[in-house]
Amino acid sequence: MQIQIYVTGEGETVGRWLSLPMHPDDLRKAMQEIADGNEALEIRDFEAPFIIERDDDVFTVNEVAAVMAQYDHRLVYALCGCTDNADQVIRILNGGQFRVYYDVDSLYDVADAMVRSGYYGRVPVTLKRFLDYDKLVRELADAGWHFQPEVRVAVQPFYAMDAN
Repeated sequence: MQIQIYVTGEGETVGRWLSLPMHPDDLRKAMQEIADGNEALEIRDFEAPFIIERDDDVFTVNEVAAVMAQYDHRLVYALCGCTDNADQVIRILNGGQFRVYYDVDSLYDVADAMVRSGYYGRVPVTLKRFLDYDKLVRELADAGWHFQPEVRVAVQPFYAMDAN
């Protein structure tokens, strides 16, 4: 997953787009070129699945990008869509504190996959047509499942294990 940030000197309008993650030495060199004697730098724009503030530390954003780059971009995008911040996403990813279904069109697909896999116990084929999938989907949503239509991913982050 590539994250793009536009960095300028403080009060400047001309800067440079950086693709993260970068090797820290390369990032340091790029930052020196952008600073051109100006100590303070600002992030003026970004392309990322999470919010980056103007005064965020570029090296910290680079570290976040490096961790996120280790995972499927669809999973990262979906987790960013249902959490409060990038730090929370990193804790969930590093702890393996999530369940995920790829290539689904809704939580109905997740419910169906769970029924077929025996998650709810063995359901005879003759009874499957009588299942209330609307209720199953509501239960999934109540349990914290989130569907991200842009990447066709459903994810359930485990916040209870996410202290802080």
